Amino acid sequence: MTANWHGPDGDRRAARGETSAAPMRRQAPPPSPAGARRRLLGLLICALLAAPPAATACPAHQRQLLAADRAALKARLEGLAVPGKPLVVAGPAAEVGRWGPVEDWPVTPIHSVLLPTGEVLAYSYPYENPRGSDATLWDPRSGTFTPVDMERDLFCSGHSLLPDGRLFASGGNNPVGCEFRGTADAHLFDPRRRRWTRLEDMAVGRWYPTNVALGDGRVVITAGLGDDCEPTPVMELYTPGEGIEVVRGGRRELALYPRLFLLSSGLIAHVGPEADTWTFDLESERWQHVTHSRFYRWDGSAVLVPGRTDEVLAVGGGDPPVAGAERIDFGAAAPRWRPTASLNLARAHHDLVILPDRTVLAVGGGLDGLYGDPVFVPELYDPEAETWTLLPPHALGRMYHSTSVLLPDGRVLVAGQDDGLSTFTAELYQPAYLFRGPRPQIAGAPGLIGYGSSFTLTSPQAAEIAAVSLVAPSSVTHSVNVGQRLVDLPFVRAGGERLRVTGPVGPNHAPPGYYMLFLLDGDGVPSVAAWLRLAPGAVFGDGFEGGRLSAWSRAD
Repeated sequence: MTANWHGPDGDRRAARGETSAAPMRRQAPPPSPAGARRRLLGLLICALLAAPPAATACPAHQRQLLAADRAALKARLEGLAVPGKPLVVAGPAAEVGRWGPVEDWPVTPIHSVLLPTGEVLAYSYPYENPRGSDATLWDPRSGTFTPVDMERDLFCSGHSLLPDGRLFASGGNNPVGCEFRGTADAHLFDPRRRRWTRLEDMAVGRWYPTNVALGDGRVVITAGLGDDCEPTPVMELYTPGEGIEVVRGGRRELALYPRLFLLSSGLIAHVGPEADTWTFDLESERWQHVTHSRFYRWDGSAVLVPGRTDEVLAVGGGDPPVAGAERIDFGAAAPRWRPTASLNLARAHHDLVILPDRTVLAVGGGLDGLYGDPVFVPELYDPEAETWTLLPPHALGRMYHSTSVLLPDGRVLVAGQDDGLSTFTAELYQPAYLFRGPRPQIAGAPGLIGYGSSFTLTSPQAAEIAAVSLVAPSSVTHSVNVGQRLVDLPFVRAGGERLRVTGPVGPNHAPPGYYMLFLLDGDGVPSVAAWLRLAPGAVFGDGFEGGRLSAWSRAD
């Protein structure tokens, strides 16, 4: 059969009907001519960074070459720049942001999840843990790590957050008998108790599945390789507190880690990586073909456009990788993909991160296979102007098996890539909005809000607030972070330091669960987030008390 999946090197071999024999980890391939050119570009970018801290942002092997003739390097760089688009990668922090130093990590964060405790859960395949995946909790405030290793191998699982703040993980890895063999495992992680719990098995094994959190608190599980190492067409549905059942009308063979998004209609949109675009109606258990995108975006990424619950942005990917990007509005009468501005630098294996100022960060990725020819330069997308802005480079390659997460303080964690120096490291990007003056403050916020209900926020800067929004915490792996969304909340000034705010319209606009609440001033500067829980009259389970996590406190 022609398998519709792509493990390491498997996408191209499977497309030809061949059997993949690639190891789970491998060395970077020899450089191609295009790759050599791209590495030169990376070197030249480092050479042109003039600020004193900038040299430390470049890899050591590149820093050793910075004694070369900078004038000649600059001339060559100008020759590589896109006509009409000068390559700007350095500038004041208030314009382009700043990178922190490379930090050591105890695990490779192949899977990263921001929890409502403010900590980041990261896990990989087994390194030091003989029983299962290595896992850790990282506290961004203290910089400390707490091991939370598990008894099973959850490498290449799917995961999503539940309304009560727990993590639900589906599938995992069992490379015995055949390669890339999925497990039928299902697990919960409780952030408050820092404990893993194994649930009843799913009906089929899954390796590279996608979870979609629904507006009623349930989770759709689809795709992945089964226990026979073949793609499974079986869709399942997890109901917290009740169990997992097969959705018989949901059968469809999808590519691994499909890009699936919950729409305000309650439909699930499938936007890739295949070119075919579908919606799925869980109530009627029917798939409906919608349209086609321009091409297969293998190893690309997609995200909901900030503030627009029915519009998706798809960026990069492909073999070879492309710079092209597209948008589709499922709220339109006849949804169609349309081109938007292309990246300045093509890439695959990158992440897209929604920022609280309503922009989208494209970070990491590369041009050659899993680890070859990394693109060190991130880009920032403005959804209103539909433009991409080049940003200063990160220090190490962040391609396959890297992850990126927005933190409650507005920084972005960029970590991993299980190859070379990047493996057990992370970097923190500080966006430009952190250098544009004082940040608005949230002096008071409820811990629990409802749909369409009003609540009061207090802020000393209430008169300067331009937007109030909820940002869903990231749950990301393999460039897939489908739970991300930014939802605007209507508000009015209520006098003094008070803002009267209205909750989201309904659970399909913002599924129940924990969110980061941000205030944004007129200069585009966000507050530090306050955690709150969004819930209808009743949801499945209650892992946390509503008010305990507001103002970003831990739930100990």
